[in-house]
Amino acid sequence: MMQKDLLVEREFRDHRRASRTLPYIVIALAVGAICPAVAARQDTKEKPLSIGITGSTPSDRRKNPTAILGSAKIQKMILEISEAPKSRAEIEVVISGEFFTLDDMVNVGLLRIEEGLYRIDFNLLRVADQKLILDVAEQKGRELAAAFLARRGEFEALAASHEQPHVGNAELLFIILGCFSLDWDGLALTEERGYRAGAQRTIDGHSFTPWAKEKGMALSLEGLYWGSHSSNGSIIHTTFGDHDALPRFGLPDLMWNRGVAFGSYEHLEEGRRAAARLVSTYMADAMDDVASVMLALSERDLSLEVLAARAGIEIDKLERIIALLEEADYVTRQNETYAGRVLVLSADDEVMVRHMLAKGREIMTAWHESYYDGTKAALSDLTPLRNGVPFERVYTEVWHFVFGIANRELVKAGLFADPYAVGRRHKGFLPFIRTSDLDVSAP
Repeated sequence: MMQKDLLVEREFRDHRRASRTLPYIVIALAVGAICPAVAARQDTKEKPLSIGITGSTPSDRRKNPTAILGSAKIQKMILEISEAPKSRAEIEVVISGEFFTLDDMVNVGLLRIEEGLYRIDFNLLRVADQKLILDVAEQKGRELAAAFLARRGEFEALAASHEQPHVGNAELLFIILGCFSLDWDGLALTEERGYRAGAQRTIDGHSFTPWAKEKGMALSLEGLYWGSHSSNGSIIHTTFGDHDALPRFGLPDLMWNRGVAFGSYEHLEEGRRAAARLVSTYMADAMDDVASVMLALSERDLSLEVLAARAGIEIDKLERIIALLEEADYVTRQNETYAGRVLVLSADDEVMVRHMLAKGREIMTAWHESYYDGTKAALSDLTPLRNGVPFERVYTEVWHFVFGIANRELVKAGLFADPYAVGRRHKGFLPFIRTSDLDVSAP
């Protein structure tokens, strides 16, 4: 989600945070931002960094690393510190008059003191670092994809147990293996096994890890499938895809990008908060109605009248919902009936899903046992590592490249559906819906 309004963003960031059992929120990025993150808008040319956090931050700007890193002056200083540590006096000259202090920079995880000097303490990647990570991850991602393809028959046999008109096995495998396994469970597994560090800071109930990347890296994110956007509730709407095709014309993204900013009421912070909460309630109602429609169509094609009765929605309201769903390519009209085109998963699919996740975890575990140490050695000269930042904190970035490349290769091999296939109206992602009683954690 592009951050148009901080207040409304915070409301929906908390809404999204409750929808995931994993410690990371995946939110759309500005170009140049690689990790899943809440990305700050950094469009001014003289600013040398793309910045963001993985997780969520408090509203207090002094406790928000992206706010602290928001100016070109501070970003340039951070780059200088990454090359040579600075004293308190040197830093305080630069930040004099700012809304934050040096201690704030330490508290949010940007800097740490060592032998009387301040060094960077977070994942700051220079252009050379980014190129090295990409080079290393390219081969490792292909090897990970090959390990999944070696068990292709097992996955396709399991996928055949899910019967849904107009949704193929390749769509299902893209979601269960690409999203649930490689993305969500991959993050859980790597943290559980100590390969990857969790949130760097927890402040006022918000957990986050800051990151920054030097601009200038020419990189297309097309085909690197590593980003999921999810809603909350008994029915969960998700889009999963790359960060090249943004914004996504699907749910919940359409609701997040509704354009309600309450910008004319900046002097009424609590009023804006109350308005945002009210709007979020009606947005949830709208997504519940969409879910009712898609659940009904996941069983069979239905006429408008029968669909209204099944979903419990008045005809005139249903017509407006259908109009949006046709534009979003969730449904198509076939003569006098409507057909659902989006994957719907429920508790009935749990045995199949958990079998796939168990196999995916076996593959990822074996891959890490074979390649993690070599990957760490190959990346030992990264800027944050030279500054004493643990590799485990950097590995969130590395793992996203590895599994994103693996997903790209599995699409090329035909095991996964292609989000850029000819005939797909909205490219770069696939939407899906699941009931909250479906356990998508690995056994």
